[in-house]
Amino acid sequence: MDRLRHALGFMTGTSIDGIDAAMIEISGVGSAMSVRLVRQVHAPLTGLAEPLRAFARGGRLTAVEVASLARRLGEHHAGVFETHFADEPIDFVVVHGQTVCHAPPDSLQLMNPWPLTAVAECPVMYDLRGADLAMGGQGAPITPIADAILYRDHRNAEASLAIVNLGGFINATLLPAMEPGADVLEQVTGFDCCPCNHLLDAASLETLDRPFDQGGEVAASGTPDTATASTFGRTIADLFQSGRSGGDGDEHRAEAVAIALAAGSPADGLATICQAIGIALAECISTASRRLDAPSPARLILAGGGVLNACLVDAIRSNSPPSTDVRISDEFGLPAQARECAGMATLGALACDGLPITATSATGRRAGTTSSPSVTAGRLSS
Repeated sequence: MDRLRHALGFMTGTSIDGIDAAMIEISGVGSAMSVRLVRQVHAPLTGLAEPLRAFARGGRLTAVEVASLARRLGEHHAGVFETHFADEPIDFVVVHGQTVCHAPPDSLQLMNPWPLTAVAECPVMYDLRGADLAMGGQGAPITPIADAILYRDHRNAEASLAIVNLGGFINATLLPAMEPGADVLEQVTGFDCCPCNHLLDAASLETLDRPFDQGGEVAASGTPDTATASTFGRTIADLFQSGRSGGDGDEHRAEAVAIALAAGSPADGLATICQAIGIALAECISTASRRLDAPSPARLILAGGGVLNACLVDAIRSNSPPSTDVRISDEFGLPAQARECAGMATLGALACDGLPITATSATGRRAGTTSSPSVTAGRLSS
């Protein structure tokens, strides 16, 4: 019987609200592997959040300031490892880093992995997007292949499903209907849709003086302007229509803030933005299905921080076709907040088994090429 492997994945999303970490147990190898979540942790970024947000939004830093920020972020990850996972039997760690620039072919996931390497007794994988970018890809979305593994038990031969991450940007993975015994990675694709939490958080900060609308409670008390939501929804869907991955200049924050300020109340403004995002997502998924000559997914599985916003989730449900089953990832055994970090760990396992970690159909990298992360040598010698 094959030995079980254990991996730890770290993710800091574009909302820059904290570090998510997930330890997974892996049985089997390659596309036949199965993954079980062992435990997850969320740790705030505390004093690092604001400088990271400022840098990601175009703030100027000197070379030594960039190096310092990368080191401090690595040290923060190391602290999470020591506090929560130091005694666990982990075979390797995968760390995504903080996206501070994404304008393909240029992209920067800020991370100094060596403080983490210094405390871990295993290799640390990082720079997951670089190889894909070098091979002509967008470097994003990076999770479709991992999603095919993580949600394999929820696929069937009758209908396709979509995994939708409600982060700073929305990205979606389309998993086609799958016959028993088929290769789970066959025909997997994905795409970036539109900005999401970036818009809601910017509007909340401006109108409520809060970094986000807790649980979407304010938005849920408002009435959306349907005409404005429809127009803005089409505008923010342009990211998908142009075939780009989410990055610099795609956020439409200024327009979202203007909508919120022009509304009759902050609640109405936030409700309108939620509706716009729901409209944009439905348009993106419908268009992608037509382009692939495939039926629209029968089920959407929602993950990411946006699932905590009940108004946003309702907007996605109300704008999806009536026959579409919209659920939260927690209902399928993988908490929504763990999906991305568990995905990073899964990509590391696939890389260990010699498989590419990005899908050509999702990122657009050249066919026949491969993609893999960088790897440290393991624990530093004393």
